[in-house]
Amino acid sequence: MTRKPFIIFLILFFVGVFLPSCQKENPSILKVYVRASNNILKANASVRIVGDLSKNTPEYLKETKTNEQGVAVFNLEDLFDKYKKDEDKVAYFTVYAKDTSLYYTTGTARAKANITYTTTITLKQQ
Repeated sequence: MTRKPFIIFLILFFVGVFLPSCQKENPSILKVYVRASNNILKANASVRIVGDLSKNTPEYLKETKTNEQGVAVFNLEDLFDKYKKDEDKVAYFTVYAKDTSLYYTTGTARAKANITYTTTITLKQQ
């Protein structure tokens, strides 16, 4: 009879120790809000992010279009998988955005693993 409480204690101990390590981490997301020069969010604008090698961000390039709310969403999990386990998982980007114009408007962004970061870029009139 004295073994039963000990076994229950061991089971609860191992569940308490190992179960939290199985939790899914938050996704690493960068949201870029694109605004026209009149400050209105711009749907269907092209947005490109490029990793800033001078700030130790691995080589990285992704491009997408903004949704109907004027937001381009980048999932950065594949970028942060390139980092070593003991590295500080912070990435810096140059952001390029344009609508129907020939030229991109540039800006910068920063992101950290397991956190959603946002930035806004306002398109310049051409």
